[in-house]
Amino acid sequence: MKTNGFRKWAVSALFMGAVILASATGARPQSAGDVQKALGILANPSNSPQDRINAARDLAVFGQDSDSAVQGLIGVLSSDPNPAVRSAAALALGSAAFPSASPIQALIQALNSDSSPEVRRAAVQGLNVVGVDSAPALQALQSAAQNETDPGVRQAAQAVYNRFSSN
Repeated sequence: MKTNGFRKWAVSALFMGAVILASATGARPQSAGDVQKALGILANPSNSPQDRINAARDLAVFGQDSDSAVQGLIGVLSSDPNPAVRSAAALALGSAAFPSASPIQALIQALNSDSSPEVRRAAVQGLNVVGVDSAPALQALQSAAQNETDPGVRQAAQAVYNRFSSN
């Protein structure tokens, strides 16, 4: 069981690293059509989960200035039936540094209410990367650190809460 948790953590870490690396190397779309294509793939549940996860990663890399990318990722995070796709959306929302507050609110909502520990852990990771500068985010992390039933999510929330509450 611990190996499975480590695998999920490792996949999440690799995902975040790929997004950060792609952003640092200047990966950008050729057109706004690339964002729309990724949104179409992400929103269509008949596409494979891996294709949809890749689309979320793509939106984190080149959808940073797109309100439609934010809304598409939030929609997937809040309602997609596949926890791996919801997790990818949470990581993308955190890593893309979208300029509005709505991604942070969506990550807080996922942390507070998603049925999957994998998604709640991804929401914590998203909050960690985006940076927590709001009282509601700190409150959600503190609550998860104290009340979360999954030990991996609880520990991650405690670590992120400690990091930001000491600043």
